[in-house]
Amino acid sequence: MQMQGKFLLPSGVDKVWGYVSDPSKVIECVPGLKTYTVGENKRISATVQVSIGFIRGTFQTQTKVVKEDPATHTATLELSGTGAGSGFSALVNIAAAAVGTESELAWDANVNISGPLGGLAKPLIEGNVKKIIGQLFDCVKAKLS
Repeated sequence: MQMQGKFLLPSGVDKVWGYVSDPSKVIECVPGLKTYTVGENKRISATVQVSIGFIRGTFQTQTKVVKEDPATHTATLELSGTGAGSGFSALVNIAAAAVGTESELAWDANVNISGPLGGLAKPLIEGNVKKIIGQLFDCVKAKLS
């Protein structure tokens, strides 16, 4: 499943990139976050409480940076997780660009979901995932303000 989105953030691109490329800062904005560790090479292991449709559960997740270019404010992340009898994996690209005195953070993801969660209708999954990502970036906006 392909997904994408954009957010306007109230800071210059260097400040935004400094924040979003620091996993120890961004992880604290993840909705439902229970515990986390940040390891070498920006690897994150986290336990997250998630509700998508009628499926609610605790997911064990991992994130690693596959590629990062601070000069162009771009990165590719690999995410995976399991919980509630389901699993997911995603390859996520992010890019920050200056828009006047603010910044636009664009993302796109190729997401694979298995188990009961994968059996839900695509619009339900997309709507819930975009809601979670929106909550994450509302938190990031607040931290950058």
